[in-house]
Parts: sequence; C-alpha cells; structure tokens
Amino acid sequence: ISSQHLLNINFHDELASIFNKHPNVDQKLLQLEILETSVLSDLELINQTLQDCQNRFNISFALDDFGTGYSSLTHLRNLPVNTLKIDQSFVRDMLIDPNDYAIIDGVIGLTQSFDLELIAEGVETTEHGLILLMMGCDLAQGYGIAKPMPTSKFDEWLNNYTPNPIW
Repeated sequence: ISSQHLLNINFHDELASIFNKHPNVDQKLLQLEILETSVLSDLELINQTLQDCQNRFNISFALDDFGTGYSSLTHLRNLPVNTLKIDQSFVRDMLIDPNDYAIIDGVIGLTQSFDLELIAEGVETTEHGLILLMMGCDLAQGYGIAKPMPTSKFDEWLNNYTPNPIW
C-alpha cells in the first residue's frame, strides 16, 4: 500500500468494498505492507488511517524495506505496525559485511523491545537462514525458501514443501 492509498479519504470504503467481494476471506489473516520510504508524507494522518483499519477490519500492517528510509525510528515509534520487514540489501551481505550483520542484530533488538514480528527479506542460502535463526529472527522470505510463483501453484508447493533440515 502506498502513502497515496493511505491518504485517500475513500481508502476505508474501497477496502470495505474489496472485503465485501470476498466474504470468505478472514480479514484478520490479512497483512498489508507499507513501503517505509512511502510514509514520508502526513505521518499523523497515515497513523490514524492504520489505526482505523485495524479497528474496523482487524487487519495488520507491515513496514516493508525497514532501514532504507529516512525516518525509521520515527516510523517505528509512531506507526501502529505489527511487523517489520528488514530490507534484503542488509540480509544479502550480512555474511561478509560486519556492518550489515550489526544492523540486523540491532533491528532484531528493536523488534523485541517493541514486541513486533521481524521478517528478513532476501534469504537466498542455507547459511543466511541459519545465521538469522541463531540471531533470533525466525521468519524469512526469499529464494532460499521458494521462488515467486503464481497463486495457482501455491497449494501444490505448500503440500510438498519440506523445510531446510539445517534450519
């Protein structure tokens, strides 16, 4: 979801219309992602919109690409998000760059302090997943788990998925 969506006065109505078209979808299982870099506009209004959506629809929000924006700590403090998604640029080089490792370690500490979920993006290898698990990050996405796929293939993938035994 972009900040333009969240600043649109019809956002709630449009979201309600989508939910009405799909009554079998359990809304509390839905999480909308907001790019951290797109939340630079009216933070107070976006905060209110997120709270209203959480109260009205019981959905959650994730702050995507965390760490790449200009106001990360302000967003963390002021936005009612449930999940942070740490940008793949930090994950990709964490095995060779001690600064990226330190950034991830710090973000893990922040998410624990604020009682948020953390998802590491860009987990490409067994080693990345193993280090992240040892650091305390239990959720990840990336080619090391699965490549992007059409929704028509998801059920088959899920039924046949075998977690990496090292993880």
